[in-house]
Amino acid sequence: MSIMLAVETATRPCSVAFRANEKIYSLCSEDERSSSQKALQMIDEVLHEAGASINAVESLGVTVGPGSFTGLRIGFSLIQGLAFALDLPVCGLSTLEVLAATYKRIIGLKNNQLLITVIDARMGQFAVGGYLWNQSRFRTEFEDCLLGREDVKDLVKTQKPIAVAGEGTKLFPEGSKKNWDVIDLFPSAIDICELANEYEKRNLLTSISDLDLRYLRGPEAWTKIKKG
Repeated sequence: MSIMLAVETATRPCSVAFRANEKIYSLCSEDERSSSQKALQMIDEVLHEAGASINAVESLGVTVGPGSFTGLRIGFSLIQGLAFALDLPVCGLSTLEVLAATYKRIIGLKNNQLLITVIDARMGQFAVGGYLWNQSRFRTEFEDCLLGREDVKDLVKTQKPIAVAGEGTKLFPEGSKKNWDVIDLFPSAIDICELANEYEKRNLLTSISDLDLRYLRGPEAWTKIKKG
């Protein structure tokens, strides 16, 4: 298990985490005006708390989307700069998978339970992911995608997840249903570190040059991401 620094800026809260010797130090800011300067300040603070320097870091983690265009660029550019400067491998993760891991850590998931994660993509659309907890890692039930409000509701009714996590109350303002819970939650950099354990065991950390952001929306709607 390498010493890792992780950054999550794809959603409203900005969070950073530093993992060393099986302990994780983290900070989270709810400031919607998060910037690269703010993220750098948080990195300095979390490293100071851990009594470590940036030179102690052995690997990096970041969410590569979907999420806010500006937010994704902040986190990715920051990790990109560190990766090149320190010659470090990177674990690039789906924001929706990290959100699933945050749910598992806070709420809990049993084996073979399906979780649907959602992020408001604006313009009447939602970024949606389906993740099944299977033994020691998440299995992708369906690829991250962009769907309209009613299509997401239909998907949830068809898939019958244990919960809809993320910005679910924007889809189901009345809250939890008979067959599934609706949990408002944002992904955390803590869970980038947790997920990266499994990716590292499978030798899936990569060069920053091999990673791209995953917007799910754009002229070509490209979704390039290196994933095992």
